[in-house]
Amino acid sequence: MSHTFHRAPLGLPALNELDHPVFDCVRNSDSILNFLRQTALKSRSDHLQPFYSIRAVAEHFHVPPATVARIYRRLSRERVLRTVWGSKTLLEPQSPKNGECRSIGIPVNLDRFGTSLDYRAGIISLQMEVWNHEVVEHILFFEQGDEVLLLCTRNHHPDIDAIVWLLPEAAHKQTLLQLHDLGIRIICLSNQAISGVRHCYTISPRCTIRSVLRKEVLNI
Repeated sequence: MSHTFHRAPLGLPALNELDHPVFDCVRNSDSILNFLRQTALKSRSDHLQPFYSIRAVAEHFHVPPATVARIYRRLSRERVLRTVWGSKTLLEPQSPKNGECRSIGIPVNLDRFGTSLDYRAGIISLQMEVWNHEVVEHILFFEQGDEVLLLCTRNHHPDIDAIVWLLPEAAHKQTLLQLHDLGIRIICLSNQAISGVRHCYTISPRCTIRSVLRKEVLNI
């Protein structure tokens, strides 16, 4: 069976150079999972770096891409890999910087997103800044503020390190405090302060979405 040549990401050995005698007899998802986990842990450094593409791994081990995708999701939950939607898979650093956020939730008010061009532009700007720094983001669409809490607790998002909430309303205060009590870091970007919410920044020419995100969330 012919193989398509895939160049290994910088810092990783080529797949065909790796020793994996277990695959002489068995090629099941558990074996591939264990092998990729070991390879990832041995290859990690102190910074983010690309990992093998799903397609390259699927072709190498003669398994469907869906099988590899499931394995990558498992390794992402274990914080070995970081999957960036629509882009690539990254190898997590050995030890992230103190306070570094690896997964950010961005609440989006559906009504405001559909009616306010400024709000829509702000959400897109926030999302692009997160993407530019290769942090995983979860868009949390909501109509009522308490839906954000449900999304973070019931819909399998225990890995969210921080919530960056653009233009929260005073009515969202209780949800913000409950999210904080769950151990999620809360950053609000608002037109006015919300009493009781510690990290609430008033947007201005000197305090922009980009500057707050870089300093308070990405530690840049």
